[in-house]
Amino acid sequence: MSAIFSKIPVLAMILALAGIILHYCSSKEVAPSTIESGLDYYPVSVGNTWVYQVDTIQYSSRFSPSLNTTVVDTFRGKYFLKEVISDSIGLQEGNPFFRIELYRSPDSTGPWTIDSVWSIQRGKDKILKTENNRPIIKLKFPLTEGSRWDGNQYNTLQDSLAITWFSAKNLNKAIAFGSNSYPSVEIIQKSDSNCLTKSDFRETYLKGIGPAFVQKTSIIYSQEGPDPCGRIPLIESGKERTFKLLNFEKNP
Repeated sequence: MSAIFSKIPVLAMILALAGIILHYCSSKEVAPSTIESGLDYYPVSVGNTWVYQVDTIQYSSRFSPSLNTTVVDTFRGKYFLKEVISDSIGLQEGNPFFRIELYRSPDSTGPWTIDSVWSIQRGKDKILKTENNRPIIKLKFPLTEGSRWDGNQYNTLQDSLAITWFSAKNLNKAIAFGSNSYPSVEIIQKSDSNCLTKSDFRETYLKGIGPAFVQKTSIIYSQEGPDPCGRIPLIESGKERTFKLLNFEKNP
């Protein structure tokens, strides 16, 4: 009889330990740093305005008769881009659909000249943005650390093999903007580098603000010389563009 009762505390300890492990695993699965609904990483409403500083580097190769070799010219530039959600167009596939107007200026305060017109669709499971007539799934919900999706599902670059899918990285990493710090997420759209080419396309979103930093790099390396795939490949042509958010105005 006493042997039976002596086993009860041991059984209770095992059950309690199992409960603690189960609670830990459940909490880990829904940790805020790994799962986000994601909708507030791109606030979409009429009147929202983003102003960016855009820095560009253009590479162009040419043959130099005086040097009897190919040289690469580097051209640096800077301009400012204002993105405004100007109007609600209605519904598309049951989701709110908005018009975006882009303005360009040599100065951050203007004057602004209309550059192009895009559109954006806010769905429960995604943000679909059309840039230069190319629809792109910018964000796919819910956001999870390491989650992947075909950002080009609705255009000619769609990838059924999941080789070039977008991916979410550094979810909820704190990033400073202005005088405050905001949770962020980095979306890797394409990151590939070898001795022939380099492609680096990524966007960083701040919670409650939207896209705050955009990197677009496309470079072709030279195949001339005795070691074209050396440790420091020579650039033949290409372009780098970085978009840095300067100001965000949210419609109340």
